[in-house]
Amino acid sequence: MLWSVLLIVASIIASLIVFPNLTLPGKWLAVAQAAYRESIRQPLFWLLLVLTTFFMLVSVYLPYFTFGEEIKMMKGLSLSAILLATLILTVFSAGVSISEEIEGRTAVTVLSKPMSRRAFLLGKFVGIFLAAVLLAVLLSVVMAVTVYYRNEIDPEEQRPQLAEVQQLERYLGFLPNAVFATGRYLLYLSYDLSLIAPGIVCNLFQVMILTGLAVALATRLPVVVNLVICLSVFIIGRLAHIVVYQSSPERGGNPLVHVMAQIFATILPGFNYFDMTDATIAGIDVPWGDYVLHVGVHATVYTAIALLFGLILFEDRDVA
Repeated sequence: MLWSVLLIVASIIASLIVFPNLTLPGKWLAVAQAAYRESIRQPLFWLLLVLTTFFMLVSVYLPYFTFGEEIKMMKGLSLSAILLATLILTVFSAGVSISEEIEGRTAVTVLSKPMSRRAFLLGKFVGIFLAAVLLAVLLSVVMAVTVYYRNEIDPEEQRPQLAEVQQLERYLGFLPNAVFATGRYLLYLSYDLSLIAPGIVCNLFQVMILTGLAVALATRLPVVVNLVICLSVFIIGRLAHIVVYQSSPERGGNPLVHVMAQIFATILPGFNYFDMTDATIAGIDVPWGDYVLHVGVHATVYTAIALLFGLILFEDRDVA
């Protein structure tokens, strides 16, 4: 089981690395490759990767003063950092890849091949989102490494005894210590990755929705305005359901605030339901079929609505 986690992660990274060099059918896939290549080659991608990695490495040695809950705090901060980095990447990439192409009239070249605007928009979305997936997966590996070393240097953190490690000792104990230590390290790395995987995937579902929104808005709005709107939607979407509860008449809340919060909670996606941080840091097993899959369907519907909205905005946009 744990070895399969490493295999899956390695396969995802390898697939995303070779994706720009593949020959794929379909014009929208060509646009997706170009958008993906542009997103991972821009300095922002590497800046976010380096800064977030540095933050995670520093967080290993930070004193959290949480009375034995340091590892949980570190996991929570790392998950939030990954989410923030991917959100910034997608919104900025959408602005650069779509807004500037339209304003600079370079989109005319692509759309005159001929290519439908639907294929152009879909390709941009897929390429930008795949760049966010690559960033999230790379940072997830970094997070798993930092969690492992935090467990190593913190005597209060009790690492679980894995059955796979015991089997490794039983059957491969004759190997040199360096080889055995590497195998043990990879098993614990896989274990940590398996624990944070639901949180990362649910974060990517949030990113997928906001990528669709950013792509849609980029057909009409500049980068800065796009960024402000997307972050506002994200914040309001996370808080709306909480405000609905806190402002309810039973709790003596303001009726006007309650009505407005209900409107936002109905229209916007409930991003707080995507947040698996508490479950991840507590080591709670999040069911993939009963929860993560349902969240994915929810995210797909909202993403489709956002892209349809973007297509409506883009259809009558003059790009010539």
